[in-house]
Amino acid sequence: MVLQLLLVFALAHTGLTKVSPNFSVCLGQFYASKPPVGFTSLSGTMTPICQMYETYNNPFVASLYHRGNRSPLYSAYIPDTRPGDATGADQTFRLEPQLVDTRLPKEMMLQPATETAIRNLGLSGVAADLIKQYQAINSDYTGSNYHKGHLNPNADHPDGPGQKATYTLTNVAPMYGSLNSGAWRNNEKRVRDIAATCGRMYVVTGVVPGNNWISVNGVQRINVPSHIWSSFCCLDNNNRPIRAEGALAPNNANSVQVLSIASLQSQLKTLLGVSVTLFSNNCS
Repeated sequence: MVLQLLLVFALAHTGLTKVSPNFSVCLGQFYASKPPVGFTSLSGTMTPICQMYETYNNPFVASLYHRGNRSPLYSAYIPDTRPGDATGADQTFRLEPQLVDTRLPKEMMLQPATETAIRNLGLSGVAADLIKQYQAINSDYTGSNYHKGHLNPNADHPDGPGQKATYTLTNVAPMYGSLNSGAWRNNEKRVRDIAATCGRMYVVTGVVPGNNWISVNGVQRINVPSHIWSSFCCLDNNNRPIRAEGALAPNNANSVQVLSIASLQSQLKTLLGVSVTLFSNNCS
C-alpha cells in the first residue's frame, strides 16, 4: 500500500513519467485513442506502460503490464507496413526502470544500467531484488524451455529504434517454441501483409493468464499464458475502418484460429471471466 501511494504521488508530480495511470502519454497507439476496456477488472495490479527507447521521446508501444504475473496482458502498437519476415541484429532484452520507481529513467534499460540508476537514486534495498519484485529478468527464462514471445513483434518494424523497442521484457510472455516459431509467426506475417494494404493499422495482442509458471529455485516467477490472442483494426487513407479481425491460439498447440472481433471478444470473456472491448465500436 505504501508503494502504491508513492507511485500515485510520483505520477502526479513527474511530467516525464511513462508509467501512466491511463496511457495518457501514448493514447495514439490505440484506435480512436481509446485503450481496450475490461482488462483492469482482472485480479492483480495492472500498470499501463508507454514504452520508450533511449533518447526517443515518442512511445513505440503501449503495454498493460500485470505485476503479479510479471508479464504483459497486452501490447498495443501501430505496425510499419513492412513486407517479409526479417528481424534485426539487436536482440538484447531490456527492463522498465519505472516499474521500480517513476523517478527512474523513462527509457527501457539493460539490467546493469537499471541497477546503477536505482543505487544512484538512493532507494533502500538491493537493486537486483527491487527489479525482480516487479518484473521478469532475462535469467528467469534461462533453462525454462519457453520462448520470449513478442506481443509487439520485432518484424513489424524496420531495423532501428522501433524494432529495438520491442526487446523489452514487458513486451514478451512465455510461449511454447512450436507455436512462436510456427503458426503464430505465420499469423504475424499474414497480418503484416494485410497492414500493407491499409492506410493505418492498429494492433492489440495479448495473453490469457494460465495455471502454469516459470519457477526459479522453487519460486513462481512468470505466469505462462494458456492462450495467445491478437486483433487488428485496418483503416483506409481517410481513417475509415475497412477491415478488422482477431486470432486466438492455445499456447501448447501449433494452431491459430482466425475470428471476427466479436467472436474473439466472446471467447476472451469465457477464458478471462470478464467482458472486454478491444476497439471502439469494434472497429466498424
